[in-house]
Amino acid sequence: MWSSIVQGFADLIQGFYHITVAIGLPNYGFAIILVTIAIKLLLYPLTHKQMKSMRKMQELQPRLKLLQERYKEDPQRMQKEVFDLYKEHGVSPLSGCLPLLIQLPILVAFYRALYQLKYTVPAHAAFLWVPTLSKPDPYYGFAILAGVTTYIQQKLSTLDPNDPSQKSMLYVMPVFIAWLAATLPAGLALYWVTFNVLSIAQQAWVNARSGGTKDSPDGRVEKGKVVAAGGEGKKESVMSDEGGKDGDGERRKKGKKRG
Repeated sequence: MWSSIVQGFADLIQGFYHITVAIGLPNYGFAIILVTIAIKLLLYPLTHKQMKSMRKMQELQPRLKLLQERYKEDPQRMQKEVFDLYKEHGVSPLSGCLPLLIQLPILVAFYRALYQLKYTVPAHAAFLWVPTLSKPDPYYGFAILAGVTTYIQQKLSTLDPNDPSQKSMLYVMPVFIAWLAATLPAGLALYWVTFNVLSIAQQAWVNARSGGTKDSPDGRVEKGKVVAAGGEGKKESVMSDEGGKDGDGERRKKGKKRG
């Protein structure tokens, strides 16, 4: 079964290569980019849901910290409150796992497919500065790009940049990915870089569209209302610019009458 999956990826690369031939740009590098775009579109519903969930978790970080501080002596209560907060906002902490689990076999299959790929025209296996996509990039260009794009993607999706563990992963993971890309076939590194660039654009779009609600350590600000997070019950005070102006106007009028 696994050999059939690997052969399927090899056939997919060949199929997209024939498309590049048809459009007058015969190159296996372009074929891999087209394959990556097709895979990204196929995984779009999963990755979009993951990114939206991660963005919501970013916005909920101040309230999560508040709950952790308030119930640090009662871990069970803290877990319940955190679960209720996630449930209220439709957030699943495990939503990011499925796309990653799906990506892993794709990377391995791609890796094996590139090794056994029989190029129709071997000269078309060269791409940019790389002599052949089946061997590691001798100039480490794709390795550097893999590391940089991984860093940017992580920067956009990091939940809490001040958290020591997340902060360390922000720098450790790109270095690890760059090292892998330097040792694996350049075609796989090209796939990783292309996928990262598409993910960065998608994450930036998700972040821009979900920038309406912001949280603060004292509560959440939502459409002109401040909902306090303290206490067992929730206190709500409506902050209105018009109301503030009217109140200032009334005070000025009273001051004039007194004068």
